[in-house]
Amino acid sequence: MVDDSLKNKILKDFFDSIICHLDESRKNIKQVKTETSFKKIEKNFNLEEISSPKQLKVLIKKYLSGSVKTGNSNFYNQLFSGFSLYGFMGEVVSSATNTSMYTFEMSPVATVMEKQLTKKMSDLIGYTNGGGTFVTGGSSGNMLAMLAARHSFQPEVMTNGLFSSPRMIAFTSEDAHYSMMKAANQIGIGTNNVKKIPVDRNGSMIVKKLKKAIDKSLSNGDFPFFVGATSGTTVRGAFDPLQEIGSICSRYKIWFHIDGSWGGGALLSNKNKSLLAGSKLSDSFSWCAHKMLGVPLTCTAAIFKRPSILSEINQVDEAEYLFHSGENNLLDLGTTSLQCARRVDVLKLWFAWKYFGDEGYERNIDKLFKLAKYASKKVISSEDLKLMNHVEFLNICFQVQPKGIPAEERNKMTLKARNLMIENGGPMVNYAYINSNLVIRLIIVNFELTESHIDQFFEHIDLSIKHLISKKRK
Repeated sequence: MVDDSLKNKILKDFFDSIICHLDESRKNIKQVKTETSFKKIEKNFNLEEISSPKQLKVLIKKYLSGSVKTGNSNFYNQLFSGFSLYGFMGEVVSSATNTSMYTFEMSPVATVMEKQLTKKMSDLIGYTNGGGTFVTGGSSGNMLAMLAARHSFQPEVMTNGLFSSPRMIAFTSEDAHYSMMKAANQIGIGTNNVKKIPVDRNGSMIVKKLKKAIDKSLSNGDFPFFVGATSGTTVRGAFDPLQEIGSICSRYKIWFHIDGSWGGGALLSNKNKSLLAGSKLSDSFSWCAHKMLGVPLTCTAAIFKRPSILSEINQVDEAEYLFHSGENNLLDLGTTSLQCARRVDVLKLWFAWKYFGDEGYERNIDKLFKLAKYASKKVISSEDLKLMNHVEFLNICFQVQPKGIPAEERNKMTLKARNLMIENGGPMVNYAYINSNLVIRLIIVNFELTESHIDQFFEHIDLSIKHLISKKRK
């Protein structure tokens, strides 16, 4: 057992280490390359021996130094970046209180906070009497929405299974997140029954193709039950035309879900919320606050136009030991969640929202859009780079295309330039494919970014390109 005085010292040393890590994270980023350092990491971190508090302190420092510095201004690799002080405080308080979200009795304050924020997010989407629940991520939100859709049209499946159910068909775009396929597997309809609708040159779903696919499904005697639109695709940052999709879903009486995991934050911007025009027509909406709203991973809400469906799909005649009738049971969030034990993810978002407010979030989000346009202009003005996507959001996709380099070598050179930049201690950025073209995918999502940071990024990539060209000529 650790006595109180030693416990307090350990905690002080721990937070000192965290503060040092955060200070270090503001410096040049250093990528951990697991493909070359796995054995070394494994050697430093093993479970063979029990460690003393002093040894654990050393291990914590090793873990921090070996971790990717996602709070650094040179981190552009994922759909999240930056450090949220108030979000972090919420994360610490959540862990310190160590409660769970299944009953009001267990977490009364957090219950109020979650109801406040799900209502707030619901209002922004455009639902009149909406609500929702916090889930483990955008993938879980998409799965929960598909499950709700299945229940809405085939409620007997909950008790009888899929054995007598008609062949159920879901529709999403070619550029939708892969979690849509996972959701089809998880709820039992099968991945072969997800029809991927072609996208236009900007990456948005082609509505005419959607209608054609629905008509074909009906003519085959199938049951089209779910359309998943995307507001902010992972690679290109494209937005599906929600108004048109909503109109089709209404006409055919199909559940309309929006995966707003990435782009949902645009709803807080009066200048940019038009990207999600028609969101109020949807039945459900996934929204990751750990992305555009900048709070620590994970923090995701699944919002429903008719929130009572959450009780329907989670209702079982069990657990009287937990949900005691007559004791604020209408406030027990565990009755509307797929999980039983559930950590208080809402706290970090509530603290952050309390600090920024709607106006503060709007300023930060508008700034990100402005910086994304600035970055796209940097690409356009470069002789060695080519913009590969229509920039309407925070994704800038470009390829390295210096003069004299054959088209068939562009993919390799783009990847080499990206890797060389990271190896030399420069910015960490990811890559992806648009059709057959390998592109660098620059994500602008850190609230602390400035134009000078963007300038530095392109200086680094330019240096890498010059090095590669020089090496090729020798």
